[in-house]
Amino acid sequence: MNPTPTRWQSDSKNRIITGDSVREKWQASAHPIPPSEIDMGRLPLVRKLPSSDGGTKGALRVVEGTNDSTANPNYTTTISSESITQYEEFVYEIDAVRHKYEAAMKEMAVRFDVLDRELELKAHRNPINHVETRVKSPRSIFEKLLRYGKVPTIENVEKYLMDVAGVRVVVSYEFDVYTLLDLLKRQDDLEVMEIKDYIKNPKPNGYRSLHAIMRIPVYFMDSKQMVPVEIQFRTLAMDFWASLEHELKYKSLGNSEEAAKSYAELKDCSDIIRGVEERLQAIARKIEV
Repeated sequence: MNPTPTRWQSDSKNRIITGDSVREKWQASAHPIPPSEIDMGRLPLVRKLPSSDGGTKGALRVVEGTNDSTANPNYTTTISSESITQYEEFVYEIDAVRHKYEAAMKEMAVRFDVLDRELELKAHRNPINHVETRVKSPRSIFEKLLRYGKVPTIENVEKYLMDVAGVRVVVSYEFDVYTLLDLLKRQDDLEVMEIKDYIKNPKPNGYRSLHAIMRIPVYFMDSKQMVPVEIQFRTLAMDFWASLEHELKYKSLGNSEEAAKSYAELKDCSDIIRGVEERLQAIARKIEV
């Protein structure tokens, strides 16, 4: 295991680096972290909570965010110094296995590219608007294990987390979701582990999507591993609503009254968007016939 860094410094690109290490963290452009607030000797994700006298003798916290490049300082998790040390050790360990999730993510993305190309040739249309991919950051993996009540270890990552690698497939119409899902099920080297259909059964807030967990074979120099990948299927309309809902949710943090009002409004908007989407899909069906 590599030793814990003893000093953090920032470079001209506003990154937090240590020595010649390739580990780097872009500071959030929307909420930059002043160098004075970075707990030296800790990971750059750790900040000092201000004390009552305005100093920095408060507790430590990990800055949360929507992904590795954004952070919302109003949405935090307070952690102990012991947890920070545990987190630092976990980061070095998880780096050794994250590459297999990255490989699985890329393999799955290629499958969709092949399917889209074939549908273009045989059905004369491209159902896939775009594909997004991501691998959870060490911080996100660490905190999810803690929320599950599990010790942050590599063994528990592989045992309990099925969404370390993720692929989001955004398509034109709802029927495209089920067409692509069916085509994936026919591929005999994929293992379907779980399917959650929030299109037919939307969440109470109006969220609609279809989530599937599938294991895909990844070949290494001396072995083959079946690695899980979470696939989110959305239509353009679903993605539009989910993106705005995510933004509004963060804006309403700290204002419970406004959040409650927004919840009902977002559900109404989801219903309206769904109605429009169904009409457009009906038109598309008629044109195809």
